[in-house]
Amino acid sequence: MKFNPTSETARQEVLEYAKTQMTSDDARKFLAEQGFFTGNLWHIEDVTSLYNCSNDDAYKVLEMALTNEYTMSQIWDAIELIANDLDLEENEL
Repeated sequence: MKFNPTSETARQEVLEYAKTQMTSDDARKFLAEQGFFTGNLWHIEDVTSLYNCSNDDAYKVLEMALTNEYTMSQIWDAIELIANDLDLEENEL
C-alpha cells in the first residue's frame, strides 16, 4: 500500500489497511514508528461505559471533546510547560 501522509485519503487508506491486516497493537506500533504518540488513546467504549448511547454518538462525543478549542489549548500549554521544565530551546520561526 502506498502511504502518503499529506493526501486527503491517507487516514482512510490506513484505517482500511488496519482493519484487514493489523491488530490494534500493530496499528499502535505503526503509528508510533511514524512519530505519533499512542500512549493515550481513547475508545468509544470509554463513553458507552458511562452513557447509554450509540457507538456513533460516542464517537461524536470523543471527537468534540478531544478537538475542542479548550482541550487543544490545554495540550499546547502543557507541551510548553513541560518543554520549559526540560530546558528545551524553542525553534526560531
